[in-house]
Amino acid sequence: MNDIAQEMHMARTGPAKVLKMREVTLAPPQAGEVRVAIEAAGIAFADIVMRQGMYPGVRAPVTPGYDLIGRVEALGPGVEGLAVGDRVAGLTVTGSYASRRNVEARWLASAPEGVDAASLVAGVLNGLTAWQMFNRIAVAQPGEWVLVHGAAGGVGTLLLDLARLAGVRAIGTASAGKRSVVEARGGVHLDYRAGDVAVAVKEISSGGVVAAYDHIGGKHLKAESIAALRSGGTAVLYGGYDATRGGKLRLGAVADMMLNNNLSALTLFGASQGVVGYNVTSWRDARPAAFRHDLKAVMDLIGSGALVPLVARVLPLAEAAEGQRLLEGATLAGKIVLQP
Repeated sequence: MNDIAQEMHMARTGPAKVLKMREVTLAPPQAGEVRVAIEAAGIAFADIVMRQGMYPGVRAPVTPGYDLIGRVEALGPGVEGLAVGDRVAGLTVTGSYASRRNVEARWLASAPEGVDAASLVAGVLNGLTAWQMFNRIAVAQPGEWVLVHGAAGGVGTLLLDLARLAGVRAIGTASAGKRSVVEARGGVHLDYRAGDVAVAVKEISSGGVVAAYDHIGGKHLKAESIAALRSGGTAVLYGGYDATRGGKLRLGAVADMMLNNNLSALTLFGASQGVVGYNVTSWRDARPAAFRHDLKAVMDLIGSGALVPLVARVLPLAEAAEGQRLLEGATLAGKIVLQP
């Protein structure tokens, strides 16, 4: 068994250049762990938040890496349901900017053969987030309308795919230059810079959407998600992008989120509306069996070709800093992937 691994580690918080390659010797997998040789790891916005020292429960020094695709190299004591050579997908939160690593077996699900690793890893964090929000958190029926913010991004494109597969109609906000990405996945494109989004959504959907998926927060949640709901609709908040837009901590946006988190329960009650927070890691930790079921469901959809994650760029592991800078620039559509 190879105990040597290369990883992109950050000894301190700061700009992307704090990510440095290092070589480490791995201990044997402990009880409940497996050794995974990593084929691909995704770059997530959460990785950038960690690098800035803002991610709850994660502090430098740390090796980022929220998700992976790889093959099992060795099993620790007590591991069942996995064998050496199995291809797996994992939601790891940290540690996967690496060539190999030990990971708890309970955070892994089987991944299909015959599919490019970059496409698969683009469906782990992003695909699980989209699948659970769409199927467990705010469910729409065929013919109903949903609103997807950031519809040309990694989660947004998969939400559009899931809506199309379910016969649900979707409106996707994105810049004018990404219109073709939204329309290619069956969404109605809406330029978020061109006028009042909520008004336009209600016009397109003839009264409002049953679900709005919002990764921005603050005033945006109220003005462009809750305001776009019909009676009985639900807004799902799954991020706080506005606070670190452009790769920098924006204290004004943080204050705005704090000030705009107060919602009138009576107003929501009167319209039978809801606002739900979704955090993929909280779901993983609280409901591990559902997590594994849902991640496998996503992998199966990708394996069958029904779900096609959008890969923006594939970079060598050593170029993790450049990958994070590209994500901060918000000019690419889809997932940025690292391969050892």
